[in-house]
Amino acid sequence: MTVETGKRTWGVVASHGAAAWSVVFGLVHVYWLAGGGVGLPPGTSLASNLPLLIIDVVAIPLCALAALVALAPIRPWGSRVPRWLLHAAVWGVAALLVVHALPSVVDWLLLASGRLAVADLDPMARFVTLLYEPVFLTGGLLFGLTGLGCVRGR
Repeated sequence: MTVETGKRTWGVVASHGAAAWSVVFGLVHVYWLAGGGVGLPPGTSLASNLPLLIIDVVAIPLCALAALVALAPIRPWGSRVPRWLLHAAVWGVAALLVVHALPSVVDWLLLASGRLAVADLDPMARFVTLLYEPVFLTGGLLFGLTGLGCVRGR
């Protein structure tokens, strides 16, 4: 495996992390689409929830595309992508994932301050606040670090 020279080491690590995040998140959606329930709120299934099913079907190819976007700044084939498009893609994915998680920040602050207890959250809110949105934020931060470490200097 070759990595273009001139990239910050932490940017390369972030790029691999963002790609791995994308693949794992995509595989989770494949698992849910196949009928798996681990990681979903109790009693939730895609078969009985058309909006979640549609989201899942759309998320799988988007995760595969995101993995390619994450790797493009550090792989030789990525140099074929116009610089402006690579910037837009990496920073766009980062922004989308971080913005997706932002509404949960209020709940995280309330939980951290003791003004809200986990027991006060219904099962779906518990799932979103404690699992789903932190995963989105992690992906957004990894893509942001990819942008800072790899794309900026390209």
